[in-house]
Amino acid sequence: MKIIGIALLSLVIASAAFAQCADVSTLSCPLSVVASSLSSNDCAAFDGSKFDQWQFTGTTGQTVTIQMSSMSFDTLLMLLDPTGRPVAQNDDASPTTTDSRLTYTIDMPGTWTVIANSLTATGSGSYVITADLGCPIVAAPRRRSVAK
Repeated sequence: MKIIGIALLSLVIASAAFAQCADVSTLSCPLSVVASSLSSNDCAAFDGSKFDQWQFTGTTGQTVTIQMSSMSFDTLLMLLDPTGRPVAQNDDASPTTTDSRLTYTIDMPGTWTVIANSLTATGSGSYVITADLGCPIVAAPRRRSVAK
């Protein structure tokens, strides 16, 4: 139980650090696949690790699935709600993979933030974010056939 408390406390501290960084990119519907990298020029978290922020507009009931993959470092993926509160995290610390994946059902409308980070303070290099934002499909208007 103590470990869970420490993990939650670190998430709260981390979200404050993330909120102070103004460098933000956008994810869009229906599916975003973006390549980026963590480097010394990126924002720094409380532990010295570098991170990128990606934002999208979410609506209540929308289910999002986000994956971060890297061959350069062990990934850490976090989702912040519109108030900046961390609601989901995945660091898949498996020795055989460097992918992190999370699925979350949006519980309030607004701008949501995805944090792409490294599990260690020294992690850097290229990564790919794949974001299925579960956006509603808008049907094309149906054409009426006119009898001749």
